[in-house]
Amino acid sequence: MANSHSFRINHDTAAYWQGASQKELILARCKVCRHWIHPPRACCPECWSEEITHETPSGKATLYSYTIQSGGPGRPALILGWAELDEQKRLMVVGPISAATPETVKIGARLSLEWIEIENTNIPAFRQEKPE
Repeated sequence: MANSHSFRINHDTAAYWQGASQKELILARCKVCRHWIHPPRACCPECWSEEITHETPSGKATLYSYTIQSGGPGRPALILGWAELDEQKRLMVVGPISAATPETVKIGARLSLEWIEIENTNIPAFRQEKPE
């Protein structure tokens, strides 16, 4: 997996970045209590078990929070969101939010996982779904 960033790839984060290289969200999960762990770490923050596995969540989420970064002259603003995955309360993945503008982005909006490429690195992003 080639990338030009200095992401910290180590024993705990390797599965995440390997999945990202294939556009698959792979998160750590405790084998004992089944708690999802993100960002990844060597032991479960709930039960302290070191028996960690890796699984793929659904990619469905709710927008928990966001920030808007100015895009500069002639470039659109970037909406960076904290997506709370459906699998677990406060299981957050941070990424750009698409199909939204600073005027239409809404906390509580439903999101679905998609991928964008930045400098040869796949990054999880989320598409804001239109309300029904």
